[in-house]
Amino acid sequence: MTAFLQTFRRQKLLSSSIGFLLNCEVNATSVRHYKARWVAPTLRDLKARKELENILNGGPKISHRNTFIEWNYNAELFAFGNRLGEKFDDNFLREALTDKSYIDREASKMSEVGLQPALAMKSNKELSERGQQQISKYVKGYLRAIFTEVPEEMIITIHDHLLSTEMLAYVGKNIGLGDLLLCAEFPCVDETFSTSFQALVAALEKSSGEERARRFVQDLVVTQLYSKDVNELWNPADPAGILNTLCDCLEVATSPVSRLIFESHHSVTFAVCPQFRSNTVLEIYHRSIFGSIRPNFLAIAVGAVVEAGFCMASYDVLFHMFRLFDSCYCQLF
Repeated sequence: MTAFLQTFRRQKLLSSSIGFLLNCEVNATSVRHYKARWVAPTLRDLKARKELENILNGGPKISHRNTFIEWNYNAELFAFGNRLGEKFDDNFLREALTDKSYIDREASKMSEVGLQPALAMKSNKELSERGQQQISKYVKGYLRAIFTEVPEEMIITIHDHLLSTEMLAYVGKNIGLGDLLLCAEFPCVDETFSTSFQALVAALEKSSGEERARRFVQDLVVTQLYSKDVNELWNPADPAGILNTLCDCLEVATSPVSRLIFESHHSVTFAVCPQFRSNTVLEIYHRSIFGSIRPNFLAIAVGAVVEAGFCMASYDVLFHMFRLFDSCYCQLF
């Protein structure tokens, strides 16, 4: 009986609510807003002026973060260290991010107003020199551990690629140094980014030790070799000469001998093997290398001229001797 009464009350309440809504009158009026005639032409003119200014300046004007009201340099430095997961000494970090041009500019401003320049700030020159040495040591040690068979010339080539100004500047930009650097020019040039990143490595070494600095370089600099074919970085000028030198160093009885095994173009067709006989519009020369480093046949390559085929065949022999293959990528660990 109680359940029946509860159901009856719910139905009556629902019907009364629906009836109330149906009897309500909704008063809605539409309003149209009109703007003055001068608004649209003014907005178009302002947009045209902005586009012309961007064209004359070479793009939109970029403002430094310190021009914003909520800018807090101390908080940004604290957030920068935590974002990288490293602990920096505050004094070393500030020194690493201070370029000499900024100190010179501030001293010039003080001299213009009649004040004696007495700035307690230090530039990152000393830290950058120390950081460059540390990065070079870490990178060379890593490459020698990865590529155990390659010559020192290739190690130096990859090392110079990783320590180039463009590469270090690229790394510095992507970790957020652009908003923290104190320098005279803005946006900062690649040399400033590269110098500051080197100083940052030295600051980390002084703050957290050499092991943390080594891992920092490995995570940010060495990883730039990821998905990059190292064969494209090292191109020896005289591969045949290098091959002969290696044979002499390895005390090989006879130096490698190059032979023309296939030649084809529109007027002459010659081949050692009959199945290679064909006529082509462009000249093709197949050169092979035989020697005693490996039994009999060593390598074969194709070139548009005879010398090019011999050069590419020498490349092939060298890459197999150094355990470098057609697509050799750096193994990161």
